[in-house]
Amino acid sequence: MTNNFKRIFSTALLLGAGFFLHAQITPRDYLEDILSDINPPDYDEIPETQKNLTVVMQRGNLDLNPHTSAYTDEAQILNSLYEGLFTYSPITSEPENALVDSYTVSRDMLVYNFKLKEAQFSSGRQITAQDFKDSWIELLKTPGAYYASFLDVIKGAKAFRLGKGKAEDVAIFVKDNLTLRIELESPAAHLPKILCLHAFSVIDLKDSSFSGPYCLTDVTPTKIILKKNSFYREEGAVHIPQVNILFSSDSEDNTTLFNAGVAQWISADCNAKTILDKSAVNFYPLFGTYYFFFKLKNKVLTPKVRQALMEATPWKKLREGSLCPAPTLVYPITGYTSPSALDYTDPDHAKELIKEARKELRLKDKEEIELTFEIPEGDSIYEAARILKYAWGEIGVRLNIKVNSNPAYISEISKMDSDLFIYTWIGDFPDPVAFLELFRSDSSLNETFWADKKYDELLDKASRTKNSKERLDILSQAEDLLLSAGVIIPLTHSIDMNIVDKNEIGGFYENALGLHPFRYMYFKKAKSQFKYGKVAKF
Repeated sequence: MTNNFKRIFSTALLLGAGFFLHAQITPRDYLEDILSDINPPDYDEIPETQKNLTVVMQRGNLDLNPHTSAYTDEAQILNSLYEGLFTYSPITSEPENALVDSYTVSRDMLVYNFKLKEAQFSSGRQITAQDFKDSWIELLKTPGAYYASFLDVIKGAKAFRLGKGKAEDVAIFVKDNLTLRIELESPAAHLPKILCLHAFSVIDLKDSSFSGPYCLTDVTPTKIILKKNSFYREEGAVHIPQVNILFSSDSEDNTTLFNAGVAQWISADCNAKTILDKSAVNFYPLFGTYYFFFKLKNKVLTPKVRQALMEATPWKKLREGSLCPAPTLVYPITGYTSPSALDYTDPDHAKELIKEARKELRLKDKEEIELTFEIPEGDSIYEAARILKYAWGEIGVRLNIKVNSNPAYISEISKMDSDLFIYTWIGDFPDPVAFLELFRSDSSLNETFWADKKYDELLDKASRTKNSKERLDILSQAEDLLLSAGVIIPLTHSIDMNIVDKNEIGGFYENALGLHPFRYMYFKKAKSQFKYGKVAKF
């Protein structure tokens, strides 16, 4: 998922509020230990009468089409409106059965048979296997669908997505109303993780109703209202009747809304210093990375030039102040051995490489190697750009900095003509392939235009590998190849920061993906605020 820039700058905000976390956040450990601090919900504390929940999110151009959406805030909303075969655990982010009742996998792992639960759309119409097939075919043919290439593992899906095949050749079969069968090109043990994504939910293409726990009832530029879906399959387990989502980018206003009790959860910018209840400030490392990347359309961005730029980059200075520095792309998880860090600096050798590259490019003495770094507004980003501008200028590469004030910066990158961009990506499931698929040559997510046959072959080989350790080792080789290509500049792993009173709100858990489903949340029974005795009843 593409992240909005709220979390990128949470580091500075946290430090300003007096939170010093350098010794507390340790990559690789937190996914193993995530359950150790979680207490199971005490349902005795859930009162029958629940009130409405008010959430403040970052203002932006929201896309509520599950097939084209890619932002984390959009995912938070869409996961409440739509449901697929699987859903994320709110604690571990691992897949849990949603609309699938059971499924079987053939011995060669190439055939999946899914048996669906009896369920209805919010219109009251039954959800069928045909609805799933129609939804996935619609996704494959939708222009700008970020996650469509994730279905390339299904026979015929890639050819159809690229306009080289027919819909009827996609190996998605409806056996009966509640049985769906798919046939794969190669084994994909991580398929249930992929199918948790909102993009693969079942969509009502006939009546535009909803399959998830909530329905969308009101949309304006400043707010969205979600109301409980009375036809939802587990309607009785959804406690909060209505969710009011307010959009605001004003940190002071957002802080006031929380302090005044108007909002119970702030997912947008705020001033942590002035939050009255400091225990409400919650932060957690995400399975995400903030990085710069090149769009390889400029002929001067040869492999030799990119190598020189990497060796001229002052990595330590560029990552200085980060709570979770990212020397590689993939956040290190259990069982995955990260490749060598991208942290080598050698300006003298970089100058020699540039001289050689100039000869290969046949540049004249006065011709400059000139690049443009297009960045969104923000002091921290501009400072990072200036560090690169100075360092690369020392080896004879001129870096122009172009500030883009468009709030939809990330979604517009594909239309921009600059050379270097900023991205922050949160893996859609806790697996390295959630990052590495972005750079497959024909991926619908590949914004770099980098294509490497060996890299694609490694991803294909990993997909076919049944041994888990061997598979992760192959993916590590692929990441190493990507880092060596000088296509990306990883800087820091993301931090999820939320202002939420867990003494009042139950069912809110920190997790690796930063998704907090509304369907699990509830207001707890009010407790006395007095240290001695109880409040008298009159």
